[in-house]
Amino acid sequence: MKTFALLLSISIATLSAQRGPRPHEIAESPAEIGSSGIVWYPILEDGLAEAKRSKRPIFFMAAASQCSGVSGVF
Repeated sequence: MKTFALLLSISIATLSAQRGPRPHEIAESPAEIGSSGIVWYPILEDGLAEAKRSKRPIFFMAAASQCSGVSGVF
């Protein structure tokens, strides 16, 4: 039981430390056109311009504060 508790604690600590970039840490991507992965643009106009330049679709995601059981991502 102690081993399980220790492993659970380590897992929780590791997962809580693994956070993505905050909006102020995101900048224009140096990735080449056609490279794999997701490039995030915090400004819609920049993302639309890159989509037009690279002839690729965009995935628009908006988020708001969580309220009454609604996830806040739409």
